[in-house]
Amino acid sequence: MNIELSIVIVSYNSFTDLQRCLPTITEQSVDFSYEIIVVDNHGADGVANWLSVSYPNIILIVNPVNNGYAGGNNLGVQHARGKWVFLLNPDTELRKDSLAQLMKSARDLPDALLNPKLLNPDGTINACGNQMHFTGITTCRGLNQPFNTFTTLHTIPLLSGAAIIGRAEVFRRLGGFDERYFMYFEDTDFSLRARRQGIQLVCESRAEVVHHYTLSLSAGKFYFLERNRLLTFLKIFSRNTLRALLPALLLTELLTWVYGLRGWSFLKSRFRTYKYIWANRSLINQEHQHLTRQLANVSDTALLAGSELSLPFASLLPKPFSSVADAILTTMYRLLIPRRLR
Repeated sequence: MNIELSIVIVSYNSFTDLQRCLPTITEQSVDFSYEIIVVDNHGADGVANWLSVSYPNIILIVNPVNNGYAGGNNLGVQHARGKWVFLLNPDTELRKDSLAQLMKSARDLPDALLNPKLLNPDGTINACGNQMHFTGITTCRGLNQPFNTFTTLHTIPLLSGAAIIGRAEVFRRLGGFDERYFMYFEDTDFSLRARRQGIQLVCESRAEVVHHYTLSLSAGKFYFLERNRLLTFLKIFSRNTLRALLPALLLTELLTWVYGLRGWSFLKSRFRTYKYIWANRSLINQEHQHLTRQLANVSDTALLAGSELSLPFASLLPKPFSSVADAILTTMYRLLIPRRLR
C-alpha cells in the first residue's frame, strides 16, 4: 500500500500519554493512508510489549539509546515511508478532523512546515507556533490566550516541536534536528535553518491538538535551554549581527545569571553552558560558516524582524514584580535593539 503520511511519535517512558494519544489518531476520519511510527527512546515502561498487543499495526522502533527528542525524531523520519511526515509529541490528543485539516493545508502548501493550534486542556491556547525575543529567549505564541485568538491559516516566526507536519523531503533536506541539542530549543534551531532557506512556517489554527504540558524549569532544563540558545545564535547569525546584538545579549546573560541565583544547581548550569560552548567553538564556527555562506537565502534582518521586545516575566515572577520588571526591561531592550530591527 502506498503510504501518504507517516506519523512519528517519540516515547520516553510515555506509556500513559500514548494510551491517551493513540486512540485520538486511529479514530480520525481521513481519505489518505498513513502509518504510525513509535520510537521507544530507551524507556523502561514496557511500552513495546503493550504496543505489540494493543496496536500490532504500529511500527515500533526500539532505540538502543536515549538521544532525546531530536535524535528520536530523526530516527523515526529515517524509517518513514510517507511523502509527508507528522512529528507528534506523545502528550497530545488530536481533536476531531484535525488530521484531515492539517493534511489539506499541507498539500496546499507543499514547501511549508506547519503547526496545528495547540490547546491547553482547559481550552485556552498552549501555542500557535512559537515566538522569539531578539536575544533568543523563546516562548509559546498566544500562551493562555482565549481559544479564538487565532482562527485562520497564518505565517508564524517559529515552529513548536510538539506537532509539526511537512514533506519528508523537506525534513531530510534540512538535515533533521541537531542531535546535540538533545531536548529544548531544537525546534527553534530547526525553524531558523528552515527560514534561512526560504521555507515558510505556518500555523493551521483550524486544526486543533490538545497538549498536556505543564510549564516547569528545573536546573537541567535551564542548562539545555541556555546552552542551546547560545549555540543557535552562534551557528545561525553572522558575526556582524552578533556584534550589533551584543549589548542586548549581555543584558540577557545578566538576567539569566540573576535567575540562576535561585540555587547552586542553576548557577552550575550557567557555568556548564559556557564550558560547552568553549569546548565546541571550532565545530560551531565551521557550522556557522556553512549556514551563513552556503545557505544564506534569507538575511539575518529578515530572520529577526518582528522579534519580541518583552521577556516572559509573567511566567517566572508573581505580580506585581513581573509587571514592574517587564516595564523596565522592555524599555531597556527597546533602546538596545539594533536600528535595522526596529
